[in-house]
This record gives sequence, structure tokens and C-alpha cells, in this order.
Amino acid sequence: MDLDGTLINSVPLILESVRLTMKEYGFRVSKQKLRELSQMHSRDIAYWLMDNKRNNFELEDFIETRRTIFLELLKKEGHTWFYDSKPFIEKVSKKYKIAVVTGSRWVFLNEVFDEEIKKKISFIVTSDDVEHKKPDVEPIRKTMKKLRVKRTEIVFIGDSTQDALMCKRARVGFIAKTTGISTKVQLARFKPIFIGKNFKEIELFLGFE
Repeated sequence: MDLDGTLINSVPLILESVRLTMKEYGFRVSKQKLRELSQMHSRDIAYWLMDNKRNNFELEDFIETRRTIFLELLKKEGHTWFYDSKPFIEKVSKKYKIAVVTGSRWVFLNEVFDEEIKKKISFIVTSDDVEHKKPDVEPIRKTMKKLRVKRTEIVFIGDSTQDALMCKRARVGFIAKTTGISTKVQLARFKPIFIGKNFKEIELFLGFE
């Protein structure tokens, strides 16, 4: 499963961190473009701004600024688990192995996951653990290798086109959850095996009562 927008309702913080970082560097974009850019990694956002706004700046400073702002927002505003996320983890972990594959870093994940939740997760991959982040296939392949499973034995639950593209490239079944950054229409273009608006619907699809 993905983290942001799938397990926790952190998308508003993601959007705000991108907006504030761009403001810090003197950039403004429409709400729609902000949402599109927020699906990208900080490095790619910076490159987009350089290419389209024709204004170069220090790449690593931009990345660190965005990282700092997001962490400050996370600590200040807090994080909200979707109401059915923890019950879903509790139920599924009794029958299957659960892995979390996220583009966030450990410093963010540790703000969210307590030890009780971590015990129910078999494996976690963050952007700190890979050279190539989603939508590259490295995170999902690393997970499959660790859990010793084939691609036909897993499904990935995510909320973004980045998740969907990773699954398409890795030929892994994708379940779309419409609680995050991408719209239902955007997710449907990748032909997920199921689209659900919450974990209750996904539970029914997976055969849990």
C-alpha cells in the first residue's frame, strides 16, 4: 500500500508544502497545476519550474526547503488516518503480508506510524531506501524480493497516477483508492482491477466480510 492519500489524509499538507515552497522562490501556479505538480517529487517540481518559468535556482536548496516545510506542517497540523485504514491493516495482516511503499522519507513516516502499527507491517520501503522512487519499479521489486513473492501474488493499493504507473511498469495488479491526489478519471486511465472510495469497498472486493 501507499501511505500519503491512501492510509493517511496528508494530501492537503502536501499541496500546502508545494505552494509555500514555490511562494518562497517567487512562483505561483493555478490550483489545477498545483495539484498536478504535487504528484511529482520535489526534484521534478524544481525542474518543471526551471524549464517553464525560465528561472534557475539551487536545486538542492529547493528540495530541502520543501522537505522542511512539509515536516513543520506535519508536526503542526498533525496527520489524520482515514477512519478505516487501521481496521483494514488489522484485518488484512491476520491473513496476508502487508508492505508499505511510499515516496515519503523515514523522518515523515516515523511521525505517523507508532510501534503497534509497525508490528503489523511486514516491510516498509521509503524514498530513503531506493535509488529510484515511484513511478520507477525499484520500490515494488525490492518489496517482492524481500517478501519472496511473485508479481502475480500481490496487489498494490494506491491513490495516485504515480502508483498506477509503477504497477503498470511492474505488471502488478493495481487497486485505486480515490481519497488522494489523483481523480477517479485519472486513475481509471490505467485500468486498475478495482476502484474504491474507501477501504470498506476494497475489503468487499478482496473477499473480506
